[in-house]
Amino acid sequence: MKRAFLRSVAAMMIACMFVLTGGGFTSREVELSDSFTEIIVNGVDDSQKEQQIIATLNGEILISPMNILCIFGHSMSQTTAVTIEHRYWAASPRCRQTTHRVDYCTRSGCNYMVLTQLSQRAIQCCS
Repeated sequence: MKRAFLRSVAAMMIACMFVLTGGGFTSREVELSDSFTEIIVNGVDDSQKEQQIIATLNGEILISPMNILCIFGHSMSQTTAVTIEHRYWAASPRCRQTTHRVDYCTRSGCNYMVLTQLSQRAIQCCS
């Protein structure tokens, strides 16, 4: 009786293990050649700062040099940026939308920026 119970528990554990590991393979991400990223920055008047925010969200700017005027503190401003990764997942909903709060220095030549992720969700935008 005890041995039969242990065998059934072991069989159930093995079945659960296969379900959990197999589930990761069915919800795989789409290959990078099919996907693309769209970044929308709200409320930035300076196009150079907007390009810096986009480059930072893309991971292109890693080192942030400081302007000599920023020794005594930055002139900070705040905005939001929305990143939409199209065709991120293979099944519907396929796109992923991430909202960031961006705190950045408004002085020219200063790349100081703090990105805070506010939300992330799956959205319907691609077929």
